[in-house]
Amino acid sequence: MMQLEGAHSGAVRAVFEDLGGYGAVAREQSGGAEGPLVGHLQRTNIQLAAIPVFAGKGLAETTVNDLLAAAKVSRRTFYKYFNNKMDVLEGIYQTAVSLLLARFRDMQYATGSSPAWLRSMVALFFDYHLAVGPIIRLMQEEALRADSPLAAHRQRAHLEMVELLTERLHDQDSTRDPLTYRALIWALEAASLELLGSAAKRADIERAKAVLGDLLIASLCPETPPAA
Repeated sequence: MMQLEGAHSGAVRAVFEDLGGYGAVAREQSGGAEGPLVGHLQRTNIQLAAIPVFAGKGLAETTVNDLLAAAKVSRRTFYKYFNNKMDVLEGIYQTAVSLLLARFRDMQYATGSSPAWLRSMVALFFDYHLAVGPIIRLMQEEALRADSPLAAHRQRAHLEMVELLTERLHDQDSTRDPLTYRALIWALEAASLELLGSAAKRADIERAKAVLGDLLIASLCPETPPAA
């Protein structure tokens, strides 16, 4: 477990930098009194500590005791913020999706043309997912289950992605069926799961970026010349 944690800690901290990071609770409480952010930081600390545990043991084998040990918190503190281990995973998934969508929005008009934005978005999608590999795969697979708490967040994320694509590409084809966007999002998800499940090499990942980028551009910006 320690080897896995060391391998992923840098990527985890990078992806979840907005949450505060390991040690944030201690820094907030260093003055001896609880500041207004302690609750948020306690949740953050538990979520961040849970990531390598879920990634290493899987959802079924992970216990609340595992999460207590990883986060170094008491059972009382844990249940103050979470109902169970699934509640923790759901919080991690919500944060991951929110951060990815925020980055898509930030780059929406900073990449020039619509094709350039689509290609950059695809590259970011794969880089983001592959940065924390096993935990993203676990959450994606869980979110695909209709009876999972993560499923509703996945659906909302897809709707936000459709809105973002529609807004950015409104001048391309105002009559396009929104299902076209959903189908392309499904293709991105499927490709990501395939790569995560096969321990893909960097060359395979770069190839997937190029192919999926070409697919989105051909579908959404049909007048754009193919990449050289």
